[in-house]
Amino acid sequence: MLELTVFLSGALVMVLEMVGARVLAPHVGTSAVVWTSLIGVMLACLALGAWVGGRAADKAHSRRGLALALAGAGLGSGLVALCHEAVGGWVTEAVGNLYAAAMLAAVCIFAVPAFFFGMVTPYAIRLRISSVDSSGATVGRLYALSTAGSIVGTFLGGFILISFFGSTAILWGVGACMLGLSLCNGGGRVRLRAALLLVCGLMAALSAGYGRWSEASGMNRLVESPYNSIRVFDGVDWAQSGRAVRLMATDPGYSQSGMLLDAPDELYFRYTQFYALGPYFVPGAKRVLMLGGGGYSVPRWLLSAASPLGKAPDARITVVELDPAMTATARRWFGLRDDPRLTIRHEDARAFLNRQADAYDLVFVDVFNSHYAVPFQMGTVEAAAALRRAVRPGGVLIMNVISAVRGPDARLFQGIFNALRQSFALVQVYCAGAEPPDRLQNLMLAAFTDARAPVAESAPAPPDIEGMLATLYGGDTHFATPALTDDFAPVERYTLPLLRR
Repeated sequence: MLELTVFLSGALVMVLEMVGARVLAPHVGTSAVVWTSLIGVMLACLALGAWVGGRAADKAHSRRGLALALAGAGLGSGLVALCHEAVGGWVTEAVGNLYAAAMLAAVCIFAVPAFFFGMVTPYAIRLRISSVDSSGATVGRLYALSTAGSIVGTFLGGFILISFFGSTAILWGVGACMLGLSLCNGGGRVRLRAALLLVCGLMAALSAGYGRWSEASGMNRLVESPYNSIRVFDGVDWAQSGRAVRLMATDPGYSQSGMLLDAPDELYFRYTQFYALGPYFVPGAKRVLMLGGGGYSVPRWLLSAASPLGKAPDARITVVELDPAMTATARRWFGLRDDPRLTIRHEDARAFLNRQADAYDLVFVDVFNSHYAVPFQMGTVEAAAALRRAVRPGGVLIMNVISAVRGPDARLFQGIFNALRQSFALVQVYCAGAEPPDRLQNLMLAAFTDARAPVAESAPAPPDIEGMLATLYGGDTHFATPALTDDFAPVERYTLPLLRR
């Protein structure tokens, strides 16, 4: 039983850690800073628990002590399930610095269960050792079992549980499993632990059932996948005469996609309207590659009658979206429909670019990790070369970057700009937020294969296009920030100062 206990506790602690990223995402995002904080806090608490558990086992190495450690891990996991939303919300409101907020959230939410998980293996080792002569083999065997369990728990949590169950239900399930292990290892207060086990199991079932009911009733639209924690909610845009709008968010405080409910094919966010520059620069465009689907507002607009491409029956649009749950969300709540002109690929955008050999008239890039961070692999010199191969001669690339053009908040944009300039003949930047160049905003980078940007000179540009063209940055573009590379692309360090906004 000790070996099974060590194996299962090793698996469950990794399930706890994997679901921890989903628990923290609505409050502090999913950046490398958040993962670093979560992993660091978990390891620190596991180490502290191992130290305390080892000392306690030497003083009184009994099954009762192991059972109490297991029960502590179970109760701690149940406490996380019960309180993580309140604690995460409090941290978000109280702390403005991402480093501090991520660390504090990880400590407040996961310190207790991680500490008790750390006590389990030293207790089990002390109980199993019967002779000094075989102690090395015993320690090695139990640590190997714990590590093997952690491997199983990693794949179980990342590949299966997160895809089929909500975070809160998984946490209640972890608590119930640890309390079940506590009962199997004996010790006092059996009835109390049995009652707690029953409560955790019931709460896990209720949590899963409530999540399905609230989603079906429209009260709470939350979709969790191995990549994102996706929230969908409705609101009213009073700046547009009180029109109803539906928004999608994957990070705290930001909306990644939006749709006017009375005009689903319109482009809601101003920056998305700048993708209309693509058909303007390349009037005969028929083939479009969109990297990053999100709510699929741009692909839906491209296929609609409002777009120049929408009138062409031979137009072809390929969308590369990493997360299948994003596409499913767009189909369910954002009006994405099947269309013979639309091809959807679920894979990493850079991996797609590295492998594909086709060339497109227009390539649109709208990919983000957490907060303002473009995935580092999409802003480097090597990525720019792959993007250039995807743009046919005479075509254009348009890329969305959230940054400033000049000043201390401009390093992300400047690094990506300098990377693109090494592969494209001409790179322009449009301030889509209509803000001064030193202000944080959506910047639309237009990269051309020719030294002179193609324009439709036969007729004056429509008023909306004229307004976009007027936002062209005309200042000095010899930026000091070095181009990002696959070897060195500190995009999160560049974007962290922007979070103060």
